[in-house]
Amino acid sequence: MAKQQGPTYQPSKIKRIRKFGFLARSSKWTGRNVLKRRRVKGRAKLTASTDFGTKMEKDKKFKRRK
Repeated sequence: MAKQQGPTYQPSKIKRIRKFGFLARSSKWTGRNVLKRRRVKGRAKLTASTDFGTKMEKDKKFKRRK
């Protein structure tokens, strides 16, 4: 019998930023350690939110519905 295929990856930028973004990283001590290690290593991009775009793009794409 063949294995059943799982659900395919449906990427969402807002979920990615809320989970792996700078504010999410810096809110817990483990995330702050991640940021510290990446700074020491010399990474150009520390988190997922830093490679997204300008503030204007963020405001336009991530306005919450009221």
